[in-house]
Amino acid sequence: MEQIGLPEKARSCVLKYMMPEYAYQNWRNIFYKNETRFFQEIEKSREKEFMLLYLYLRFAEDLYPAYKGAGIPDCVYYDTFSDLTVWSAHCFKKKCIIGLTEEKWLKLHLKMKLFRLGRLQFEKDTAEKSIHIHIPEGGTLSPKACGESIQQARGFFGDSYKLFDCESWLLSPVLLELLNAESNIIRFQKRFRVLRVNKKVRQAEERVFGEIRVDKQLYPENTALQKSLKRCLLNGRNPGVGYGILI
Repeated sequence: MEQIGLPEKARSCVLKYMMPEYAYQNWRNIFYKNETRFFQEIEKSREKEFMLLYLYLRFAEDLYPAYKGAGIPDCVYYDTFSDLTVWSAHCFKKKCIIGLTEEKWLKLHLKMKLFRLGRLQFEKDTAEKSIHIHIPEGGTLSPKACGESIQQARGFFGDSYKLFDCESWLLSPVLLELLNAESNIIRFQKRFRVLRVNKKVRQAEERVFGEIRVDKQLYPENTALQKSLKRCLLNGRNPGVGYGILI
């Protein structure tokens, strides 16, 4: 918990919580053998968010030997599970409770399908033999950081994975009109050949403003991006999310 930067108050609550070992092992078995049932059962808990934080931290701890056995460095292990801290912070911000949100996203980390390698996250899709690139919040999207991250991923996953793709609001062509050509977002976008755009998804609003509001007039204008995106939305244009393949 210290290594992934979980706040002291959350660490204290987790350490004080007492769950019988048989109960923990039951939760663990259900999670890995029948995830649908796991999510159904966890919904019944009065303290769903805290239970998720507690269980996911312990699941992550249990995974450490598997990381070591696969020869994965500790820095990758801790960087990958720092996402627990990110979504714990979102939980506290939105609900004012210690716990966890986005449990179905975080299951990918716990099933060793997603890893953070430097600045970016990479999700292994064994069915499609492809790697999906995700952009975690925080940190710079500088060409150097992104380039090093992608290069690290190529070595990490090996030659059997040729296709790298990404689906994100950062790949929306509308951003070319809102941002300077030399911005890190545009330079990241230019790494990809954008094949399609889904205009129905409002991910840009959630990422730039922190939430999606019915009344777009209420969005703040604290940054240049917020100002330009708000103006775009008020003109009836939603950037949507673009899907592209790494060039």
